[in-house]
Amino acid sequence: MNFKTIKFNIFFIITFSLISCDTEYHSVGTNLLFDQAFKSKKYTSEVFAFQEQLKTVQTDGLPLGQLGEVNHPIYGKTKAGITTQLIISSDNPTFGRLAQDKEAFDPNNKFAIPENETVSSVFLDIPFFNNQNDRDNDGVIDALDIDPFDSSSDSDGDGISDFRESEVGTNPLSDDSDNDGISDSIDEDSSDYDSENTNYEIDSVYGNRNTKFRIKVHELTYFLSSLDPQNNFESSLEYYSNTNYFDQGFYSSELFNEEVELNYDELRIYHTEDDPETEDKIEDSTDVKLRYSPRIRLRLDSNFFQEKVINAEGSSHLRNSDNFKQYIKGIIIDTENFSEDIFLLLNLNAADIKINYDYDYYEHYGNEVDEDDEIIKKSSTFTINIGGVRINTIENTGYESMLSSISQESQDLQTPEEIIIQGGHFYSKINLFDKNELDNNDEIYQLRSKNNWLINEANLVFYIDSEVNDLNNDNLMKMVPERLYLYNLNTGEPISDYYNDNSINLQATNANKIIYGGLLELDSNNKPWRYKFRITNHINNIIKNDSINTSLALISGANISNLIIRKGINLKNEEVKYPTTGVLNPFGVKLIGSHPKNSSDEGSKIKLEIFYTEY
Repeated sequence: MNFKTIKFNIFFIITFSLISCDTEYHSVGTNLLFDQAFKSKKYTSEVFAFQEQLKTVQTDGLPLGQLGEVNHPIYGKTKAGITTQLIISSDNPTFGRLAQDKEAFDPNNKFAIPENETVSSVFLDIPFFNNQNDRDNDGVIDALDIDPFDSSSDSDGDGISDFRESEVGTNPLSDDSDNDGISDSIDEDSSDYDSENTNYEIDSVYGNRNTKFRIKVHELTYFLSSLDPQNNFESSLEYYSNTNYFDQGFYSSELFNEEVELNYDELRIYHTEDDPETEDKIEDSTDVKLRYSPRIRLRLDSNFFQEKVINAEGSSHLRNSDNFKQYIKGIIIDTENFSEDIFLLLNLNAADIKINYDYDYYEHYGNEVDEDDEIIKKSSTFTINIGGVRINTIENTGYESMLSSISQESQDLQTPEEIIIQGGHFYSKINLFDKNELDNNDEIYQLRSKNNWLINEANLVFYIDSEVNDLNNDNLMKMVPERLYLYNLNTGEPISDYYNDNSINLQATNANKIIYGGLLELDSNNKPWRYKFRITNHINNIIKNDSINTSLALISGANISNLIIRKGINLKNEEVKYPTTGVLNPFGVKLIGSHPKNSSDEGSKIKLEIFYTEY
């Protein structure tokens, strides 16, 4: 064998060996990775959901006022009224120019005259909650904007962008701002349009907005103490939803009793007469003097406020708010005779009573002699605020008798076929892994032994009973809560997943903490479908960190940022920790329970899904 042959054979052997080694390396690697690959799986655990019911719930100090009536075929009629104290806006108020003790005739003070303050009108103003979100800053709120993300959009189709119309002072929602028959695109003078007019989206009225109903306002004769006399006045006194001072007879003067139909437009107060100081001498009665957001405005009895407030100038009754609350103890606002259902969530923090009055005023024109001086009429306004102790009376009647029976079943640890969630009234107790032995059961012991599990996600899912809720009825569909809230029943506090979720959504109401969940999900037909909570940290703490498995509670979540713990009283007369969010609206939903008898509901029963990686 010559040298070249030997050299070639050696080269061949080495090359073959390298190729063989490379092939073997990849083959071994592939098998190794395949054998040790992470395997993602789903584990479904049984859930035990019980129907619970509150007889009453604490409703003092809510951030809003509920007023109206709504009827539902499942959870009956909910009727709400408001009882509140009144607070004077200043101590020892002076009406007119002079304090009452300075109005007596004084020869050395020509300004000291009887001012004869006379009430001209009194209005109770309770604003609606409203939304003026304008994401593209084009001067048109999102609710009315044809494209809320594009400032160059043309909502009225007149060829001028919304932004440009807002800039020049024409109406971006009308192609003829001044209604003179000439389109804005060619009109050279649209000055008759008031560019300061404001549009609002009202987001606090449920039911038929054109409903007619009667509102009654009475003087309250029962003093609402803020401190508990049973505890030596050392703690706050609590007031509950079943408090009804009108039915108990604690009322006197009727301040308002009329049928109303609500106005949702901006409230504009016009000048009532020509202003002599106006240079161009226009008719001031067409000029807006004051603008207010949309609201309920009721004209109250002037004689009552003349006698009780204006004539009390200088008395001890008006010395301070404490005296005033003993003097006029408050008002009761109630409703009746609804043409259709309507339910209002009202901004009580901005509510007040405005007393408009006229008085005599000595006008000195500054001359050396007083012959030109005269006594003229001037007008002023005194404001009384809605404040102090405020209570919502909420009555729930006429609900299905089966709700009481399934609540009784739950007290006997029977899991009903369905559960009802309704603000301030019906809620559900949720037990995970076991009906009764929450932290001492075989399933938890088995899960805690899974040392090779990495829990990626855990979801608690609740499905809506579409047949019972009649989701083809638009009015009933609007009553389905947009969000539910899940919390620790024993402590009233949120579960850890709530605290760990810092997600924020500024474009929608009550939409923060989207990872934690509880938001209403729609199906492919845009009908309410289910609610899902991500409780990964909660489950990890139970399984991996040996945290105690405690009962959870499911309630309506009208504002899951408002979690101040209130007291509820259940059917056993036991105290229940109930977060404020559950009291803020009366709407509810029927959910398929954890143990439905109907086999067709088996796939939609309440379930706990645990997604894990096995390694």
